[in-house]
Amino acid sequence: MIVNHVMSSDVHSGIFTDLLEYYRNFCDEDIQIIDSVNPIEDADIYHYHRPHLEENLKNNSVVTVHHDINDTDDWLNYDKFHDRYNEAKLILCLNKTQESILSRHGLKHTRIIPHGFNNSIFTYAKNIKKISEKVNIGIISKRYGRKVKGEAYLFELMKRLDREKFKFIFVGVDRSISSLKAESMGFESVCYERLPYYCFGDLYDKLNYLLVTSLFEGGPANIPEAVASSTPIISTPIGMSNDYIKHCDNGLILSGNIEEDAELIEHYSHKENYEKISTSAFNQKQAALSWQEVMRLTSDCYKELIGK
Repeated sequence: MIVNHVMSSDVHSGIFTDLLEYYRNFCDEDIQIIDSVNPIEDADIYHYHRPHLEENLKNNSVVTVHHDINDTDDWLNYDKFHDRYNEAKLILCLNKTQESILSRHGLKHTRIIPHGFNNSIFTYAKNIKKISEKVNIGIISKRYGRKVKGEAYLFELMKRLDREKFKFIFVGVDRSISSLKAESMGFESVCYERLPYYCFGDLYDKLNYLLVTSLFEGGPANIPEAVASSTPIISTPIGMSNDYIKHCDNGLILSGNIEEDAELIEHYSHKENYEKISTSAFNQKQAALSWQEVMRLTSDCYKELIGK
């Protein structure tokens, strides 16, 4: 079986490059993955990642919803996607929220297959996390100027947290800006703008919490990484966070009320309260799927589509 992954643009994306490698390495052996900007001839299945750039889709087409459908960026306006989604034989969603929104638009031919974690870098945690000295909070994402990662909210939150109790690790392009801001507010802070991915397993081992303040997310990809490493997650109610976090159980869902959220984080950073949430995160670590498992599910979808 030949599956043509149609990129619809020659703009480079490191995320898509990594994703295509997972398809090639972990889809079933009888599936050949060929990527191209434009559709090739005579593929068995066409898998589109930027369907809004196409005027129409080939037969036996699959699309993946990589973004937050609620995103207000005009580039991601839903009207640009609907007709292509409607043409597809199957829509792959990363989370339940995407599927629910598409259902309200009359699109029922959906299936949820979330992002996975790389099990050559991450393994399911063997021990429950504990607080040693300070509570170590990780922010792992590129910093965007258009505020989609919740920069303003992050800084307001830091104003209300105890400088002697919390410290931060920032990872991602331009996160030195965030780190310097944290330091100017009296926090201990470490920043790695370009940390090799093979170091991420050790990185998560050092974290007590992963903090996600994004306004919009399709994933994010760091959610399954945190789940597999038993790192409790503090997140806005976006993307895969809603599917994996049970509020005040294995993580915290931010309300948007700065004062309430700061008090909640403080409460669950007392050692006895953190131990409860950390234990729950440890017990639910296998909810995260490896990329091998993700691509096994994807392979099944391909075969169902052509009747094998």
